[in-house]
Amino acid sequence: MYESTGKVPKRGKAETAFFESLEILTGVYGFTITGIEDKPYPLNILYAHHQVEKQLTASGQDIEVSIVKDNGAVKLMTCCQYATGTTLYYIPVLPLYKLIKERKHRHTAALLLSVCCYLYRNVCVPFYRDDYCFIYYNYECMEGWFDEDMEGYADRHTDITFKELRQAKHYGDIMHRKIYNPYHLADFQRRIAAYTPNTAMEYECLSVAKRTFALMQDYPERSIFKNTRNQEFEEGEDSIAAEQYISFVARTDGALYDQIAQMVNDEFNECGEMQIPTLTQLFDAENTPDPQGLDFEYRLFPLINDLCSILNNLP
Repeated sequence: MYESTGKVPKRGKAETAFFESLEILTGVYGFTITGIEDKPYPLNILYAHHQVEKQLTASGQDIEVSIVKDNGAVKLMTCCQYATGTTLYYIPVLPLYKLIKERKHRHTAALLLSVCCYLYRNVCVPFYRDDYCFIYYNYECMEGWFDEDMEGYADRHTDITFKELRQAKHYGDIMHRKIYNPYHLADFQRRIAAYTPNTAMEYECLSVAKRTFALMQDYPERSIFKNTRNQEFEEGEDSIAAEQYISFVARTDGALYDQIAQMVNDEFNECGEMQIPTLTQLFDAENTPDPQGLDFEYRLFPLINDLCSILNNLP
């Protein structure tokens, strides 16, 4: 209110627009603001803003609330973000393929297939065998290097890498077909109900499956990228797209992955910005704010982390 114009806006118009905006915001988030009736202008507005900040902080989401001027009117605007940090959300699928082949773990494997099917089909997590995928390009680069100069890679380490590359392609195509099958979603609820865990790992699988199914019920068609593609960066500044750090991959260990990870990190080191889930909302009669904010992202990313932990530690 002060920084943009150097003076306080006229009381009548500012108060009317602000408290209309405040009423919409508190209605969306379901709380009330009290103790401002006896405050003089503009202290009443600043005190209301302070109360809103405290209430939104208690929500558990990283929400910043600002007083803004929009078409001459004073309103409230929120900006919510989910900090992904420097984590690579790479979900390995070859450990799941191995689990599928073990008869004693077939029910666990089916449960995890349902989880992965939802992430791929509904949430739109890229799969490394899709040719539009960022990680697909990195695997192809590795294969291209081998094809160009196979004789130059005559040592045990590169033999292992080339073998892992062949496995990543062959078994990746098999897992691609399995994860794409919508039957895993249709049978998801029955699999959860019929599953009887016995080990700590199986209890973790059931927990992840239940959380995933609940997320699917609440957000059946929400893409993981819905709130990452609306950010603006400085012109000429290279940025890391969300599609680059979220993906299904073959494995997250071994010689091949070490080289893939190095290629990815080298490219990321050249970038100055990063797309992260961000939702900006203006509270007025012309907009329809989402009361859930980034609830989807705050539930999804920890779930992916837990799924990766399970897959990386399968027996």
